Amino acid sequence: MGMLGFKKLAAFLFVVAISFLITDLIAFEGKPQKNGDSLFKTKVLRVSSVIDLAFSNSVTKLDLLLEWSDKVEPVLINTVAYEIESIYEGKPLAVIATKGKSFAPVDGTNSLPLVVNLPYLKRNLAETFLIKGKIKSIVPVGFEQIEFGSLSKLVAGQKEQPLQLKKGFSCSLKKVVVGTAKISFGIEAEMEAQGPDFDTSQNWAVLNQLKLVNNKTRKEWPADGYLVEMMENRTAVITYHFLLKDKIVGDFSDWALVYKAVTGMKYQDIPFQFDTVPIP
Repeated sequence: MGMLGFKKLAAFLFVVAISFLITDLIAFEGKPQKNGDSLFKTKVLRVSSVIDLAFSNSVTKLDLLLEWSDKVEPVLINTVAYEIESIYEGKPLAVIATKGKSFAPVDGTNSLPLVVNLPYLKRNLAETFLIKGKIKSIVPVGFEQIEFGSLSKLVAGQKEQPLQLKKGFSCSLKKVVVGTAKISFGIEAEMEAQGPDFDTSQNWAVLNQLKLVNNKTRKEWPADGYLVEMMENRTAVITYHFLLKDKIVGDFSDWALVYKAVTGMKYQDIPFQFDTVPIP
């Protein structure tokens, strides 16, 4: 075979391989399998065969998606799945690789992708396989509320309030700053000593919320913004800002300052299992 013929053959094999891969990707996209509880759900978005013609690196690839409810406020999710078990034709499969990341969710994010690579599977006696595993997360144990009192009294006093204790956490109002455009409150909060340790990238305290509640209408006015002044393992100092522009505040005595804070954090495993994953 001449050089020209060899190049044509190589090009043909490349096109065939790519066509086969794309066919597999499309075949199972849009037919997700789901499992999980009401707060966390895992989907199989796609099953594909990645075929390597040059080396023995062909794999069966699973693209999964972890979703969580708006009721869940995770501080950290590690989407590198672990304790993975997979069964094909009654025999266990060794996982080749997993892909994911440790992620501190931000506002508006309620899903994360993850990938599991298994040995390349062919349809023989079995047309499906089983896979199960776990994803690790850190979530709040619960929340408590503390009332700091009337806005009119806080603004008039503009001084530090005494430490208040609740089950699982403590907090104090460290400063009140009144301006023409905004009112700012400095809060120091501390969680209980039990549970996971945190580094400065894991902003557990952003789950806390300072708000003004109207005693007559029960209308809530969440802080318009905040600045994290200091955050350590279990202690944080945050300044919350309430903007006065375009706000109809009325009588300050009608408003009470309320702080909702996380009482503690815990590790939570998110299990997933799919009994009949189709083989491409």
